[in-house]
Amino acid sequence: MTPDRALEDINQTTVYIPYQEEDEQDDHDSYTLFPDRDLPNGYELRLEIYRAAWLKCLTRIQDLTRALHAPVVDKVSELVNKSYIDILPGLPYVELPVISVSTNGVSFSFLDEITSQLEGHDDDALFGDVNGGHLVTHIFPSDCPNISSAMKTLVTGFITKYTRELGSAKRKPGNSLSTMDLNLLQAWFDALLRVRDPNEHEIRLVVVLHDFEQFEPPVIQDLFEICSLAIPRLPLVFVLLLASPPSPSYIHMTYPRRTLSLLQIRTYVFPGSNDVLHEILLKTFFDVDFEPELMIGPVQIDFLVDFFERYSTSLDGLVSILQLAHMKHFEEPLTVFLHNERLGSSDDGSSVLSEPTSFGFLDALFTRVHNTQDTIHHREWLNTSIDGLLSAVRTARKTFRWRVRLLRVAFQAILLIRTFMISEGYKAEATLPELMCGAIRGRIQNVTKYLCTMVKKLRKEQINKLLPELRDFFASLPDKVQESEKAVISRIDTAFSARDDEAHVVAGLLSEWLLAYFEERIISLEDTPLWDIWYTGSTPFPTDLLNPSIRASILAGLLYPQEFSTSVAANGRSVHNNTEGDGEDEDDSLLHMPDTTILFRRYLESGKMINVYDWFESFSVVLEAQKRHYQRAQSRNLPEHNGRPPTPRTPRTPSRHSRGGKGRQRKEKDSDDPPEQQAEEETEEETENWRLEVQARFIRALHELDYIGFIRHTGRRADHVMRTVFDAPISE
Repeated sequence: MTPDRALEDINQTTVYIPYQEEDEQDDHDSYTLFPDRDLPNGYELRLEIYRAAWLKCLTRIQDLTRALHAPVVDKVSELVNKSYIDILPGLPYVELPVISVSTNGVSFSFLDEITSQLEGHDDDALFGDVNGGHLVTHIFPSDCPNISSAMKTLVTGFITKYTRELGSAKRKPGNSLSTMDLNLLQAWFDALLRVRDPNEHEIRLVVVLHDFEQFEPPVIQDLFEICSLAIPRLPLVFVLLLASPPSPSYIHMTYPRRTLSLLQIRTYVFPGSNDVLHEILLKTFFDVDFEPELMIGPVQIDFLVDFFERYSTSLDGLVSILQLAHMKHFEEPLTVFLHNERLGSSDDGSSVLSEPTSFGFLDALFTRVHNTQDTIHHREWLNTSIDGLLSAVRTARKTFRWRVRLLRVAFQAILLIRTFMISEGYKAEATLPELMCGAIRGRIQNVTKYLCTMVKKLRKEQINKLLPELRDFFASLPDKVQESEKAVISRIDTAFSARDDEAHVVAGLLSEWLLAYFEERIISLEDTPLWDIWYTGSTPFPTDLLNPSIRASILAGLLYPQEFSTSVAANGRSVHNNTEGDGEDEDDSLLHMPDTTILFRRYLESGKMINVYDWFESFSVVLEAQKRHYQRAQSRNLPEHNGRPPTPRTPRTPSRHSRGGKGRQRKEKDSDDPPEQQAEEETEEETENWRLEVQARFIRALHELDYIGFIRHTGRRADHVMRTVFDAPISE
C-alpha cells in the first residue's frame, strides 16, 4: 500500500514513509565551519589527519594505562595462585579467599587484563577455548535478585563458558542435578580435571563480582556461607570490584562478623587518581622519548585537573576529554598542514593550491604566514609564490617541533631538580599541573629562580648527589638533542670535575648556568610561527560537548533549527542569516522555520494560559504566508511556457462566517500576489485539503511541544493549556 493510500485509511494505526533525500543537498559533500577559507576537500583531509594524530596519542595512553594496571593485575594473579596454599596453621576451618580491589578511576580495560592473565591464554580466551590457567566467571548485581538466581548464575557461568573442553552432553531432567546446586559444579569440575593435563598447576574457580556495593547484602551473605561449605573441594576465589574508597572499608561496615569470619580478605588499592593523571600527562606530552602530533595547551590541562577533582577520576573520562580536544583543534582549516604540505596530492601541494576553488584557503594561508614574519621584510610578500608559502610552512613545522623538544628536555631537568629538593626536605609550592601550564606559557620564572637559589645553597654532599643525576639525565638524551644541549652539558661536566675543590663556588656557578639555560629554553609556544597548527594554545575547551545543558540545547534547537541542519553545517551559514540581509522582520523570518518552531515562537508571545484556538489561528496565518512565499518563488524559478511563466494555484483557508462562499473567497485577494496569481481560482477540494493539512501540522507540532514538556493541560478549561517555560530567550 502506498503512503498516500495508507494515510487515508482510517484502519491504519502506523504508516511508514520512506525518507527521500532532497536534490538540493546533493552538492553538500563537505562539512566545514569556515567555507570561505577552506579547501574543497579540507574536511576529509583533516579527518584523516585527526585519526592518525589521535591514534598515536591514544596508543600512548593505553600503553601507560596498562603499565599502571600491571602491578595490580600481577598482585591479584599472585594472590589467586597462592590461595589454598598459604593457609595459616591452626585454623578450625578453611577460609574462603576474597580479594577486594578498589577500582575507583580505573579504566574498563583493567577487567580484560585481569581475566586474560588469570586464564593464561589471551588469544584463546577471546573465543572461550581455554586449555590452561584458571577458570573465570563474572557476576553482576542484576543477576542476583535472590540467592537462587545467584547460585544459578555462579554454577552455569562456569559450565556454559568452558563447555568446549568437555563437550555438550544431553542431560535428562529427571536424573540431573539442579543448576543452582554446587554439587553439579563439583561434578563438572572433577570431569574437567580429568580432561586437562594432570601436571598443570592448581586450577582455581575465580568469581568476579562487579559493582559489589550494588549487591543485596543478605544475598551475598548466603552466597558466601554456601560456598564456604564447598571449599577446598571446589577451589573458589572471589574477586570483589568496589567503587568506594578503601577507608572506611565497605565490606567491614556492611557485613556482620559472622560472615567476615568465613572470609580471608586481601585488599589492594590503585594509586591516587591525581597521581595517575599527572603520570599520564607527563609521559604523553612532556616526555623526551615521545613526541605527540598535537601539543595540548594550558586550558585543556586545567580542565582535566578540574574534571578529575570535581566530577570523575575515571581514565576513560581522560581519554574522552583528550579526544574532544583533538576534534576541536582540527576544525581549523590550516591544521591540514600538521604532517606535511601535500594536501592529499602526490606532489608538494602546489597543484592543489593553484586551483580556483582553493583561492580562499590560499589567501588565508598567505595572510597567516606574512603576519608572523618579521616587519623588516615587509615587502617580501610581493614576490611570494605558492612554493614559498609551502616552504614557510615546512620551516615553521621544523622550528616548532625542535622548540617543543628542547622545552621538554628543560622541563624534565626542572622536575629532576625539584624532586631532588623535595627529597632533601625543601618545599615545593607549585603542583605538577601548574608547572606544565607555566612551562608551555613561558611563565615559570618564579619556580626556576627559586630552584636555582636552593641549588646555590646546597652543601658539598648534596652537590655530589645532584651533579651525577644531572649528568646521567643529559647523557640519556638522543644524539641530536645532545648536540643542541652541548653547552649546558659541558658546564655540568666542568662543575662535576671541580665539585671536590670548593663546593660553594661550584654551587653558585651551577645555579647561574641552570638559570640562564631555563630562561633560554622555557619560552611560550605561541611565539613560534604558525603555532596554532601543532598547538591548541588557549583555545577554550568545548565543555558543552562533554557535559551539555539539556535545557539550553532544547531551546536552541527550537529557536534556531537551521543551525542544526545538514545543509547549514555544510555551508557554514543559516537560512535565517540569509534573510536578515533582505530586511525581513520577525514574521517574515518565520517563513523559513519548521512547524514546531513557528508554534513555539507564538508560545513565547502568549501569557500563562494559552487559548488553543487562538494559537491555531496564529499558526495558520504563518502557514498561509509561507505557502504564498514558496509558490511565488516557484513561479520565478520554473521555465516559461508559451512565453509566460506558469501561475500556480494558491489555496485559501475559508472564512468561518462564510460556508461554501466560493464567489466571496475569489474576491478576497492578497494585494502582494501578482495579477496572474490573483486571477487563479481554486476548487473546494483543494481548499478542504489545505485546511486539513494545516490542522494536521498544528496537531503534530502541538504534540511535540507536549512531549518535550512545554505545556500542561488543565481541567478547568478544555480549550486552554498552561505554559511551563517563561524565561526562554527570543532571537533579536
